[in-house]
Amino acid sequence: MKENIFAIKDGKKHIGHGFLANGYFISAAHVLRDNPNSFVKLKEEKKEFSKTKPLYVGRGKDTDPSFIDLVILKFENVEGGFPVLDYTPQKDEVLESCCIRKVNGNEEYELDVEPAWALGESEGNYFYCKCNRDEGSSGSPLIKDNHVIGIMHGGEFVKKLIEKGELSEEEKLSLNLKDEDKICAFLKISAFISLIENINQ
Repeated sequence: MKENIFAIKDGKKHIGHGFLANGYFISAAHVLRDNPNSFVKLKEEKKEFSKTKPLYVGRGKDTDPSFIDLVILKFENVEGGFPVLDYTPQKDEVLESCCIRKVNGNEEYELDVEPAWALGESEGNYFYCKCNRDEGSSGSPLIKDNHVIGIMHGGEFVKKLIEKGELSEEEKLSLNLKDEDKICAFLKISAFISLIENINQ
């Protein structure tokens, strides 16, 4: 699984992830938008995003549920990757989320695959899971049976969401959440599938 997931960097700083799926390189648009000098290493070759024209890049407000937080690139001589599956998870379904973990005094990062519990909540192009998310996880895939079904958009603690009025106490109770849980939004992979179909026509 990890062989298809790649760290995106800006200099030495780890800023996000991307992954290969159906021969395309995919990440969250906000990762590249906020870091114009970023790059990724594929097969030991440095790929600078400023030198590659994306097939698609999302534009709009991150808070808009109709926004497609996605960038799609096609690199020469790069094939393979995950298969994708158009699937919206059901409540309490356990999936696999790819998240970075800081090691060696926070100077280095490693990729972990951890469980993500679907909340059965969906809004526009996104659905929600309870899972771990450290800064730098944006753009990583959400996996079901080795297929990508979602792309990490962002996440926040339940306590913060309640303070901001984006989650009610009633919703917290009905979803069996704790203040310290993280709620993460994932872009539905159907957005990628539809865009690729249009690009290939």
